[in-house]
Amino acid sequence: MTFQICRERALFQFIKGLRSLSYSQEFIDMNSENIAFENIDRVMSLDLQGSALPYGVKAALYDAARTVHHLPLVKEAALILNRAPSTIGVVTGAQVPVKMPLGENDGPLGSVILAKALGKLGHKIVFFTDTAAAEPIEKLLTWLKIDAELIRLKPDDIDTQKDAAKILDVGVAVERLGSNPNGILYGATGVSRSSFRCNTDTIFNTLAALGKPTIGIADGGNEIGCGKIRDIIIETLEEFNFAERTPCRGGIFSVVPTDVLVIATSSNLGCAGVTAALALLNEDPSLCHTDHAEQALIAKGVELGLTDGGSGKVIAAVDGVAAHVHANLVSIMEAIVKRALTVGAERDFLKFGPWAFAYQINKWSQESCRLEHTS
Repeated sequence: MTFQICRERALFQFIKGLRSLSYSQEFIDMNSENIAFENIDRVMSLDLQGSALPYGVKAALYDAARTVHHLPLVKEAALILNRAPSTIGVVTGAQVPVKMPLGENDGPLGSVILAKALGKLGHKIVFFTDTAAAEPIEKLLTWLKIDAELIRLKPDDIDTQKDAAKILDVGVAVERLGSNPNGILYGATGVSRSSFRCNTDTIFNTLAALGKPTIGIADGGNEIGCGKIRDIIIETLEEFNFAERTPCRGGIFSVVPTDVLVIATSSNLGCAGVTAALALLNEDPSLCHTDHAEQALIAKGVELGLTDGGSGKVIAAVDGVAAHVHANLVSIMEAIVKRALTVGAERDFLKFGPWAFAYQINKWSQESCRLEHTS
């Protein structure tokens, strides 16, 4: 038997051996480039919210979102934002008279972190919020030295929203309520917010009509973006739609979709996750949010009077998750990015690649020929 025939036989045996590992090998090959993004998705979407909020909803929302996206949620969002310098609108803020007079901390805190990373990538950022929720956001932008415009919206100011959509290239909603089927904004417990909260659906509906990409970062099903999964969650989470509790019987779930929907433990963590995904795409760990920055940011929110939505108090927590837990999760996301972007020293006994492959084929060819001659 010639050496060439021996080589071909050895190659055939090698490929046959790979096929015997078909499922696990195929899974690894198909998903290896997304492992870090998948890990970020998992870390940011844990069911950790405070006991005052329903348990298990986060997992069901996340699962629903994954059924309508091909890639990890943070990667889908980052791919839209990782573009040539553009004008990106960020709509956030959730103020409730008396109970949360300056607004909730979930939304604004995450939005400024995302804006900081987007600014480093050369984007122009424009914030939109209610007049009552504007002051803390303005102070956060100044504190972090973020160059961004902030537009105060007035109720029923539809023309401003339409004009805004025309100047934006991308729209991002962060913890921003979207209308139910009857055009009403509802909080997570079925209480209407429409009498004092600006309805910002028009910005996103107009962007969609203009063919411009939109992203929703949410955590409850009642926010802008969740219209993308409403048909799913209306069945899987029917009891949390609170249709019978809402006076209009329309429930709390939003009908407003976005191109990409990011579901997270809190929308702040969703922003940190998208920021980490941008760091991966740009191979730049410095874009990541950090644990120390998260602790400082939540503390600043307390100083500015922003309310923890989980407890209804101005404390160092977000949706009932303590600041140090939030910081730990942010730290894990940063570690995922750094590990994915680190190329370690290659060990001799773990060398894989074309030269190792050729060496192995050559070795099996020689062995095959030796056996052929001795038989």
